Amino acid sequence: MAKFLGIVMTPLDVQVEGMNAVMDRIESTGATAINCSRTLNRQSDSHTGFRAPPLDIDGYYRVFDRPVWGKHELYLESFRAKKPDLSWYDNLHYKPEWKEIPNDLDADLPDKIHESAKNRGWKIYTSVTPLAIPKLRDEDKMRWINGQIPDPNRRVANQGCPSSPNVRAWAIATVLDEISQQPRVDGICLDWVEYTTYLLEDHFSCFNAHSRQHMQELGYDSKRIEQDVIDLWNYLHNLTSDRLDHTKRIVQNPSEIIDLLVRFSGYCDFLRFKSDVVHGLYHEIRKAMDQSGYANIELVANGWAPPFNRSSGMDYGRLAETVQCVRPKLYTFHWSSMPRWYGQVLKSWNPDLGESAILEAIKTWFNLPDNIKSPTFANYHIPRATENHPVHFETFAHRVDEVVRQVGERVPVTPLAHGYVPLEQWKQTVTVIRDTAADGMWVQRYCYLSDEKISALAEIWNVENEGRPMALGSFF
Repeated sequence: MAKFLGIVMTPLDVQVEGMNAVMDRIESTGATAINCSRTLNRQSDSHTGFRAPPLDIDGYYRVFDRPVWGKHELYLESFRAKKPDLSWYDNLHYKPEWKEIPNDLDADLPDKIHESAKNRGWKIYTSVTPLAIPKLRDEDKMRWINGQIPDPNRRVANQGCPSSPNVRAWAIATVLDEISQQPRVDGICLDWVEYTTYLLEDHFSCFNAHSRQHMQELGYDSKRIEQDVIDLWNYLHNLTSDRLDHTKRIVQNPSEIIDLLVRFSGYCDFLRFKSDVVHGLYHEIRKAMDQSGYANIELVANGWAPPFNRSSGMDYGRLAETVQCVRPKLYTFHWSSMPRWYGQVLKSWNPDLGESAILEAIKTWFNLPDNIKSPTFANYHIPRATENHPVHFETFAHRVDEVVRQVGERVPVTPLAHGYVPLEQWKQTVTVIRDTAADGMWVQRYCYLSDEKISALAEIWNVENEGRPMALGSFF
């Protein structure tokens, strides 16, 4: 029997292709669960809508595999299927926005998708991005150690600061609002409830007033944390070739790593603090769900895969005490760009350093090996749909198995694998994850799965996997 398989989809897929066509294709893969939002869409333009797929900073060539109303990229306007229940937001600083659904959209479509999934015997999950707040105020925004608020045009996830009481209250309310308006769902998946690490500077957040206060409330020496983080910030602004070589050696030498952690214990406290914040928020959300009558609904954590999760605060070992499943994200189209995103910043801080030296150091620091010799920034970008991603897919096994060890069989580990890769690399993705210690896999998402990718998923995950034992199948 194959391991668990779930597919992330949206009502847009059904709006475009029809209910039976979408659900039959999903069923053909052997999937036994869907993760579906409750947002409806219609075509728009660049003035009133948003690009789909999203650019994610500079993904200008990123497109859907499956055409949406005949297009592989387009502008959409979105509408929430049901009006928010404002009772969840009583006495909160932030209130949800709402647009009336146009008459040409079927407001009942999400419920119909839910009914179709249940009739097929599937589990159904919904999703929320609890830290994404409309009209977020400056005092609740993330700030880097230099006091700067990140440029929203260079953000993939525009989260509020998770230490802000207003942001935390909103996060809890949005989860309860989403669950309460659903037919019975099996679980709710939270995305970006962590500190993002898409940019190098993101590793130095958050240091707004709420974060500093939170550090003190949790018993940390905020001044020592700030000093050590500033020291690292300044160090990266004053790199030489020798220093760059030394940083690469540190990663490969356990003794030097220990020495570094001892000398800069404030930075270790900073990482621990972020773990406390993220774990604490998940704990508050789980408690609110239980107290509101939703104890039977699974809480699922999406998050950065190792090694990025240590800086994002996504401590899977601790979260296993609170959530019912973890989904480390394996998004190679982001990893394909991050060496350049990081590297261009280091180059701006250190103009005398060469591109290749910077990129080789970054790839070593963050376990992003590839086969590019003498790399330049031009080698790293969000790829076109048919362009190979310059990463080693074998690193999936390292990252997933590390999360499995951290969790220690307390909850299932089902990596969230992104379908935006060429067909042959998609086959690699499925094969590598299938053979890890993970309990299954979620696929992000239907619109990035061509018919060929769907067939490959079905063949590799199910047919070749027959007879393989399921590690924690009872969870599903």
